[in-house]
This record gives sequence, structure tokens and C-alpha cells, in this order.
Amino acid sequence: MPGTSSGFRRGSAAPSAAASSHDDMLFPKVYEDAWGAPDLDRPDLDRARIFLLRFANMNPDPLVNGELRAIVADQARYRSLLALTSAIQTRIYGNRHADFLVTPLLQAVRFVLVKARVPTLAFTNLARSVIDFFFDPTLHRNLDPPPPGEVVAYPYPAGRLRIVIVGGGPTGLASAISLAEKGAGKIEVHVYERRWIVTDSGRVEYPSTARRRDQVVTLQDSVTSLLSRPSYQALFAGRPERVWPGSANIQIRKVEDRFLARCQDDEFRGLIHLHADGLTREELLAGKAGDFHVLLGTDGAASWVRRSYFQGYEKERGRSYALGLAFDRGSSGGLPWSQSLNIFLTLGQTRYLLNASDHDGRGYLNMQLTEEEWDKMVAADGQPVHFGRPGCLRREDGSIPEGFDEDRVFAPSLDRDSSLWKSIADGLKLFGFKESEVINVVRIPIVVQAVREGVQQLPLEDSRHVSRPHALVAVAGDAAMTVHFWPGRGLNSGIKAGLAIGDEIMHALNGGRFVGLPLSAMKEYNDFIMKLQGREHDKRSIPILNQSGSPEMLGWLLGKARSVPDEVAIEWLVGAMTQIAERLERRSDWHFPLEANIEPQIRIVLRQMHSLTLREMAVSFPWPTREMAGAEVLPIRSMKADEKQKWLQQLWGLLSVEKIKETAAEARVRARSPAPGATSASNARFEAPRPPRTAGTRSPSPNPMSRLSMQDNRLSTISSAISSANSNLLEPTPSLRRSNATTRSVQHPRRFSNAQNLFVPGMEGSGYTSGGNDDSDGASSDGGERQGRPRSLSIGAPAGGEIGLTRLLSVKRPTNSVLSDAMALALFRVDE
Repeated sequence: MPGTSSGFRRGSAAPSAAASSHDDMLFPKVYEDAWGAPDLDRPDLDRARIFLLRFANMNPDPLVNGELRAIVADQARYRSLLALTSAIQTRIYGNRHADFLVTPLLQAVRFVLVKARVPTLAFTNLARSVIDFFFDPTLHRNLDPPPPGEVVAYPYPAGRLRIVIVGGGPTGLASAISLAEKGAGKIEVHVYERRWIVTDSGRVEYPSTARRRDQVVTLQDSVTSLLSRPSYQALFAGRPERVWPGSANIQIRKVEDRFLARCQDDEFRGLIHLHADGLTREELLAGKAGDFHVLLGTDGAASWVRRSYFQGYEKERGRSYALGLAFDRGSSGGLPWSQSLNIFLTLGQTRYLLNASDHDGRGYLNMQLTEEEWDKMVAADGQPVHFGRPGCLRREDGSIPEGFDEDRVFAPSLDRDSSLWKSIADGLKLFGFKESEVINVVRIPIVVQAVREGVQQLPLEDSRHVSRPHALVAVAGDAAMTVHFWPGRGLNSGIKAGLAIGDEIMHALNGGRFVGLPLSAMKEYNDFIMKLQGREHDKRSIPILNQSGSPEMLGWLLGKARSVPDEVAIEWLVGAMTQIAERLERRSDWHFPLEANIEPQIRIVLRQMHSLTLREMAVSFPWPTREMAGAEVLPIRSMKADEKQKWLQQLWGLLSVEKIKETAAEARVRARSPAPGATSASNARFEAPRPPRTAGTRSPSPNPMSRLSMQDNRLSTISSAISSANSNLLEPTPSLRRSNATTRSVQHPRRFSNAQNLFVPGMEGSGYTSGGNDDSDGASSDGGERQGRPRSLSIGAPAGGEIGLTRLLSVKRPTNSVLSDAMALALFRVDE
């Protein structure tokens, strides 16, 4: 260190290098002497010139010394200390650090800036540039080795960590807010979104012509409770709409609008910068984003950030196909049925999904599609209908809705006798909607995929415009992982990722782990993303794909639907939905009053639908909430102390239960172990044929069912069961009105029904929660039950020893399949 040369006078004793903290800068004691005593009547600019000239006299690098002397001598041009140090930044360093190490000149300039109190003064743009460069938070604090002898220590006034976010959807905006809130002035965020405009008043908003998402999603209380109070109030505008237990419904466009407004609050002035423009990789390479430390991709499922920087780290785990009917009830407002009835109808099958708001009567009705149905999702001109070019339905008078033309009329709606249109029309009837309330139709590919790592180092060729050797790149939201939106929670995961990245970046920044910008600086964020993937994929998306979500599986199931007797399908649906109602209404967090007439309402709704639709709904099966249950993956640093304790207790309880289950399962396996040489039945009997994959075909989804072998003695049992199935389907009842769906009663009379007490696959021992795009947690505990209506009567075996089909359905659940053995056997027996 040049501070030991004779050009500087030694002072009194000072702390040693070993006694300093990781965020202290250590200077030789002689630097203090060279700067001069505080009572010396000399301006800081003059002190700096003298100090730097002395440094040049000692520095062994003649090229640096010559340039430094020229800068110091040019008093006419550099008439302020900031101008002087800025010239060193541009003329000597070229606005770029060759590495993350400290040079003697860099440390000398730092000393000048600290002694002149520049970091504590009101910032101008020039001051910010100088501070961010010389006190870059990713640079080392001291020379290596540190200065010998006596030293003085000053705290490092770190500049801002600069983060560029690509994509201004809900995840990008949530991430920006989290980083700005948790950064407390240490983080500066720049968000790029091409859908925005800048108004005459200078506000950033969505124009009326912007392509927006009308879907309604369900945000978990466990997630939104982690938001700051101002952000929570901004999100729900003080009016969260309770639907699923422990959650609130909200339209995606409202999340975007409200988070966008929150980003422009005065408290984030200078911290969050919104750019009403897109950012591509080519523009990044050209320097459009300027300098940054971290590039965060929140640009959706088709993310260019993921494709560009995570090649070889992507993995697809399955896919599904769906259609979406966006609706707006306009002046009618609200929803046709009560939200509680909508929930029971949704959870009782997986063919249709409703996510809607009763506040404004807007939302989405989705339907899972087979491969054949997917190919028919086209407009009249033969082009696919998708979010970029949705289709429409003709009005009752034959006219075309505004904004559409003849070519974009949804082709299946022109053939009212087609099976696809009948299924779509029945989906509308299921939830009480009219065709006139549908505003557009799209097909939606659902690809369940993720990255194997959530953080990478930005390649050197893409780091040419950053002020250090490299930057880091990360992904969040759909760019990091896409989920099957039936069990959903894509937006919940995106918000959680936004909270987590704010937590973990600040934790690493305060701990000095961002020095050198190693990948380990964001290791904890990467770990969080990996854990979140495991939870949302393995415990939510994959169970739906395995049950009915993949096109192959759904096609196989619907092919067998024609073989199911009407009475079997209807009683299965009614029984499943009423049991769901009984289970949900006992939960302490059930938002709606108890209803005494759910079963009659369900029967009224179902009687409006085609027989084949009902059979298809039955074989799609209720939601596999048992597989979805479990502890949530949450950004723990964002949790309040009481929430963290509650979450840890829940996690411990779940782990204890799982351990007991594992022990019991091992005991059962040992008890059933076949004798040596015996053969056991294979679970392959539940696998449907998978077509050979050829070049250019879509990737198949996992675990399609292909074949079913049966034991002869079971065939006869099923045959007799079907013959004894109850044929009394739907009692004639008055047409369903909204008042029917929302009638409340203190008394809850026993239902009178011939439906038997059905076992619902996947429901045993598990609380019904959630549904929709982003739904509730699916926890196995009801969290305390309240008094509900009496359960339906359970009917025993009929006279003569014949076992009713609905009783047979409760016999057994296969260990590695989403279908019960009994239902699968019933399907195949009737088919034969």
C-alpha cells in the first residue's frame, strides 16, 4: 500500500485490520494526516487535489499517474470535487471495473469522497453516478493484503444494487415492490413492459387498447398476509372477495393495475423506475438497460430470458390443453349461482373450472380438452383462437361483437350439433351463464415446466454494458415455473418469488455475500425456487395431469364415458359434490353461511345438461385434494413471528403424520408380501396407450392410462352391481333462480335422497380447499370444525347379496393411481 511511503506522515495508533467488520474500509493512518486537520482552513476540493497529487507521486504506474495529474491540474474544467472524481471514473476507469478487486487509486478516491462527506450529501445525478461507481456494493472493500501498520476505518457507504426486471406483469411488479420496500434505499429497480404508456400527467398506465388478462385468480391469505400493509391495501382496495377458504378472488388485470399504481407511490420515487417499453436480448446487448447487477426475468411462460440464459436447464414435466371463455355479465352483475354452489360444482369434477368474481360478474370458465378437441379450437377462417387473436360468439340477432369480424367467429359455435359445442354449452349451463355474456374464446396450452436452476451468471458477451466483469440473471413467476392452472397458484407462486427475491437479496447484501457477484450470492433464492417447484409441481400440477389433465388421459377417460350408465354418473357426481359441501362447510374458515338445499340445487343444475356431458364429468373425477395437501413453501424471512411459529407447528404436525403413515404403509407391505415365486398384479393395468412420439409432435404428458386387466370374479360382481344401480335420477323441481342458490336457513334438515354415501377418490382424510386458477392450500386439517348439516344416509348392501355400485366405489383406492379400482372396473365391465 503506498500509504507507507514517506509522502504521508504517520499518526497515532488506530484499530488494526483484524478488528474491523466486513463492511469497513481500512485506510493507512497517514491518509488522515495527508488530508489535513479538520480545523485547517482549506476547501475540500483543494484538499482533494493535494491528496491526489501526493498519491500520484507515490504510485508506481506512470500511465495512471500522468492521467491523474492532468485531471487534477485542469482546474478550469473540473471546478468541483464531484467533477474531479467523475473525470477519474470516466477517463481512467472508462466507467468500468476490470474486476471486483480494489486498486490503490480506487481506495484513494474512496477516501477523498468519504472525507468530503459526499455520500451523506443530497444526491444529484452526478453524485449518484460517482457513489454507485466507487462504492459499488459488489466490489471488495479493501486492498488485498490490507494496509500494514496503523489504520483508520470508515463504514462502507455502499451504492445501490441495480436490478433490471423484464416484464411488468403481476410477478414483475410484486418483485419491484418487494425489492424497493426491503431494500430501504439500497436497491434501485428498473421495470420494462411494452404494454404500458406514459400519460400526459407523467403516470405510467395500461392503455384501453392493451391486451389484458380477464382471468380471476385466487390469492392465498398465507401469501397476501406477507405483503406490507400499504401493498395489501393497494392490492385489494380494502375489499378482498372471499371465496375459497383462506383466500380471496381477484381479477389479474386488477392486480396489475393496483400494483402498478403502488409502484408509483411517493415512497418509491427514485427507487422504482418504470419504462413503458419492452426489452429484448438484442436491446440488452445494445446497452438499452445500461448498467445493472441482476437481470430478473418475469416475462412469462414464453420468457426470452429463460430461453437465452437457461438453455439446458429447462425441463418439461407434462402438458394439458384447455379452452377459456371470458365472460362479463355487465349490468346483470354478480354471478348466476352462489359462490358456494360454484365451488361444489367445480371441485366435484375436473372437466370444467370456474374462476369468477361475484363483485363485478367477470371471470373465466375453462374446460380441459382432448387432443382432438384442441385441434378444433379455431375461428371461422381456420386460424387457432388464442390470447393474441381470440374468437367470439355471434349475438342472438346474428351480429358480430364490436372488435371482431366474421373470420374470428368461433368455428365450433357454427355447428350446434357438434360434440365439442355441446360440451362447451353445457359448461355454461353448469354455472348458469348465457352465451350472450361470453366476450371471447381462446385455447390455452398448459405446459408444466421449470428450470433446474433459478440463477445463472450472465454471459460475458451480454455483460459489455455493465460496470463490472459480469452480472447475474434470475427468473421468477412463469419464467421460472409454469403450473397447471386447475389447481393453479401460478400468481401466488409469482408473488412468493417476488417476496423471496427481495428477502434473499437484502440478506445476502447485508452479509457481504454480493461481493464479487458469485452465484452463491443468490443461493438462498435459488433454493427457494427449487422448493417451490417441488411443492407446486409434485403436489399440485402432477396429480391433476395424472388424473385427467393430460390430453391422452382425458381422451382415454372420455372414450370410456359412453359406457357408464346415466344413473351411475349422476349419483357419482351428486354424491361427490354433496360430500364436498359437507366437508367444506365444517371448516372454521368457510366464508359463506351454511346452505340446507345444496343437493337439490346440484340436481337442478345437472338435469339441464346432456347425458354424455354428465358421464364425461363423472369419469374426470373430483379434485385429488389428498395428493395436494401439505405444508406450503413460503418466504420465511417475510413472515411475522406469530405466522412463522404457526407455520412451523403445521409443518411439524404434517411431518409427524407422514411418518406415521409411512410406518403403517411399510407394515402393510410386509404383511402382504407374496410368497417366494408368486407374482403380483402390476399397476400398469391403469396405463392408457401412449402413442409413439415422432418428430414434430407434442410432448406427451406423464402417466397416461393404457390398459386394464381384470379378475373374473370381479367382473361378475360389477355386472350385478350395475344391474342394481338406482335408476331414479333427477326429481322434477322448479327452475333454479339466484334466490334458490343463496337461501339461508338456521335449520339444516336432513336431505332426502336416494344417493348413497359416496366415497370420493382422493378426499379421504383430507379437507376440501381450493380450486380455480390459484386456490387455497389444500391442508389436511380442517382447522376446527363447526356444526354442519347431517350427512346423507349410507345404504347397505341390497337384499339378495348384490352390492350397489356406489358402495363398491368405496372399497379400495389403488396406491399409485388417481382412479379407484371399483370405478375402473365398472367402466371396463360395461364396455365389454
